[in-house]
Amino acid sequence: MKPINWLILFTISTMMFISCRKFLDQDPDSQATDQTTWKSEGDANSSVAACYSLLRSALNASITHYAYGDLPSDEFNSEFVSGGSNDSYKNVASMKWEGSIPPANSYVELLKLRVYSNFYTTIAQANRCLHFLEPMPATVFAGNDAAAQQAKKNQYIGEAYFVRAFAYFYMARVWGDVPLVTNYYPDVATAPQVARSPQKEILAQCIADLAQAKKYLPWKDDNNPDKIVRGDKGNAFALMAHVYAWSSNYDSCRMACDSVINSGSYSLVPASDYLSIYKGQSPEGIFEISNNQLKESLVAAQSIAGQTLAAPYISNITTPLWQLNGGVVNNLFYDTTDLRFKKSFVTIATGTSSFISCIKYSNIQYIDPSKQPQFTVAQNNIVIFRLADIKLLKAEAMAAGTNTDFGGALAIVNEIRARAGLTTPLTGITGRPLLDTITAERGRELFLEGHRFYDLVRLARNTGTVKFPFMTAGEFTAGKYYWPLDPSLFLTNSKLLQTPFWQGKLK
Repeated sequence: MKPINWLILFTISTMMFISCRKFLDQDPDSQATDQTTWKSEGDANSSVAACYSLLRSALNASITHYAYGDLPSDEFNSEFVSGGSNDSYKNVASMKWEGSIPPANSYVELLKLRVYSNFYTTIAQANRCLHFLEPMPATVFAGNDAAAQQAKKNQYIGEAYFVRAFAYFYMARVWGDVPLVTNYYPDVATAPQVARSPQKEILAQCIADLAQAKKYLPWKDDNNPDKIVRGDKGNAFALMAHVYAWSSNYDSCRMACDSVINSGSYSLVPASDYLSIYKGQSPEGIFEISNNQLKESLVAAQSIAGQTLAAPYISNITTPLWQLNGGVVNNLFYDTTDLRFKKSFVTIATGTSSFISCIKYSNIQYIDPSKQPQFTVAQNNIVIFRLADIKLLKAEAMAAGTNTDFGGALAIVNEIRARAGLTTPLTGITGRPLLDTITAERGRELFLEGHRFYDLVRLARNTGTVKFPFMTAGEFTAGKYYWPLDPSLFLTNSKLLQTPFWQGKLK
């Protein structure tokens, strides 16, 4: 079956049964169809909630968010990366993304990371929501008057636009060109096969979707228990800033960053409470994938915690499956008084050796104390965007845009450093060295948060400095940093072409 077709079928058949969080806990109706479910606000809410649930599945499967954004960067020592089937994670870390895997072995993590199906399932659900929400009468939505009811309806529409933009942007950073599908197909037999669209068109669609989202969405409501884990105006602007940065449109990126920073909706968490960021929904958080509730949290072994932690944080693991590159950690945190280093890293000795471990994701709970190793869950949200990220992205835009402001960019870097207890300001840095300084500060601030790989890509584009351990400057220019498509995708879509760098390398 065509990939778009079966994704739509999968979405429709599963959306009512997916649960991540209170706002996703809807009573399933086994007889629900598109002709019967779009009658009330409850129908709209459960359908939009399914978008987040599917997105959550996409970013948790195969530890996707960190496998794409951290593992192939310099944060890890690939010699000491293990786990997964067929050495999947070691191959991800060393950028050996071309390994031959039979399509029947769909459990292999490397194959799953080369397949974008989970993201298109999310997009299909967003398209479905946009198609059916628009004709719903505003009168079925809560509100004291017609304007309030229309605003509530528009909020759900805005959320669907936001999720679709997020999924497309995520895929664009991973694969570059991807198929662009914005229509809902009620009859799967009529859904067309779609070729890959140029990344420029994908990113333009993201901006168009976000223009609609920010028009319809309110700012964060601190009284809402689902703040930060659902779309609002702040995370729409934050996503827009990242889309513009990836597009090298730094002047627009700067304005989007200002919209977030000047909104007054977010504040930096004190360094003394730094690890609270990763438990989720801190004052600094802008958009997160909800994993911190017991019913939605991951079995530790299947999460980033299970890959990067060891005893005493997870009692049955003596050394992490993914070991950090101690040299890179020490170079980034050359000033060991940095409170981010003191709060987020520990050195653990095992016999005659020792290793550095990042403990950002150490919110571990033992479900059955009598069987601790077998029943551990990790209760940390995936922090996608937070205020420090957006501030430092603005600094990058000020240093790389057409209207440079080196002094202003450095002032932001010093603000973030001061929060970390580094009170001696950096001075006199301009041009390319400043971009390198900003990237290094992002490396310290956002270590193991899914940003490092993309930050190093932008640094290489802006300065020509390639800092990837398994990619030369020539390979970077040829586009090695974009992932290949798994050959299994070509079996169901004859219009697909392989990512240019990887053509002829996968069978």
